[in-house]
This record gives sequence, structure tokens and C-alpha cells, in this order.
Amino acid sequence: MSLKSKIIEEHFFRPRWYSCIINPYFINRYTLYRGIQTFATQVHTSADILDVGCGLKPYRHLFASTTYTGIDIAGGGHDDTAKVVDAFYNGLTIPFPDKSFNTLICTQVLEHATDPDRLVAECARVLTPGGKAFFSMPFTYPEHEIPYDFRRFTSFEHKRLFAKYNFTNVTITKTTGFCGTFAQLLVVWLFESIPFRSTLIKSFLTAFVFAPIQLIGLFGDLLTGKSGMTMDYIITLES
Repeated sequence: MSLKSKIIEEHFFRPRWYSCIINPYFINRYTLYRGIQTFATQVHTSADILDVGCGLKPYRHLFASTTYTGIDIAGGGHDDTAKVVDAFYNGLTIPFPDKSFNTLICTQVLEHATDPDRLVAECARVLTPGGKAFFSMPFTYPEHEIPYDFRRFTSFEHKRLFAKYNFTNVTITKTTGFCGTFAQLLVVWLFESIPFRSTLIKSFLTAFVFAPIQLIGLFGDLLTGKSGMTMDYIITLES
């Protein structure tokens, strides 16, 4: 892996607070990372973990278990050669028997699934009774991985969908409130609209303009208790 790739992976998928000076998508990545990090602390070291839509397996290091299986589709919005997968699947049928895993994570995948209802049913099928699961999905975020971005769900649709497949102890939380959401959307719009192709100029703006905006947004969320619209919903539950 090149130095540039290492820097991108470190600050985009495993962001620290200071990653905001490098990452214009910091709020989105940081808040999601913290949610997964919290879930990982609740997972037993002997857990059999399935990562559905694993991509680069950016969250593997958060889990102490040695049994961690990642699956993803071929194609989609990412280069297959960059994916770190144990098995490719068709996005509909998970290629494992019933009750194969006691822990499952599925991050930022449902918006890209051709049939999210069936995918959730499959996740329920491969989980053991009492198994833990973590899902996340954008709510307020620009279209991405175009043209493979198909939907956004409200918290009520998440509740309806997971209840349909008998998940219990369903907890739905926001990653951001209005302040963080507005700050991130503003920065994304500015960053992607900048006409300059110069990496140096964009890096300067990210560090000295966009980073303060993002930090102010997060501080605003702290003061307001994440009220208002959110960037993502995080759903934790049991089978």
C-alpha cells in the first residue's frame, strides 16, 4: 500500500479528532466510526463476525475476535481489486448456512442494495438467536457511488423493516444533529464545487477553512443534543 493510500485509509476510515485538517468528510466519517467503535466494545472476543459489504474491512481492527468474515459484491461503486473480501456474493443471498454467525455488521450498504428487504432477511437468517447486529445508513447525504445509490430511510422505516424480521432490542441513534449535518453538507458542497484542480489549494482550504467549520458543527451538536436532521442512522439490535 502506498503512503498516500495509508494516509487516506487512516484519516478517512479511522479518523482521530485532528483528521479534520486532512479530511473534508470528517464529520461523516468520524461520527460513524465512533458508533462502530462503541458497538465493538460490546462484542465478545470469541464472536463469529460477518461484515456484509465489507469493502476494505476498515473496521476489522476494532474487534478483538479472530473470527471475522467479510463479503461484498463484485463491481458496484468500488474497484474489486481494492476490496478485502473472503467471499463475493450477489448482493441478495448471503453464501452461508442458517445461524452461522453471532455478530453481524453492515455499514453504509442498505442504500446501495438492489433489494434491502431481502438483504435484511438474509442477515436475520445467518445470525444465531440472540446474535448482535449493527447497521448504518445515510439519511442526509449527497448521492454517492453513482449510479448505485438508490434510497434513504427514515427512522420509522428502519423500525418497520427490522421488526418485520423479528429483530429485538432495536436501538436507532443519530450520528449528527442539524449543526453537524449542515456543517458537513456545506463543506462537501464547497470542496466538490471548487474549480481548482490544485491539490495544494484544496489541502489548504481543508485545513484552514473546512476544518474549523466542521469542528464548529460538532460543537453545535454537543450543545443541542443532536437535535434536527442527521447525516446517518445507526441501528443496533439482536436477532
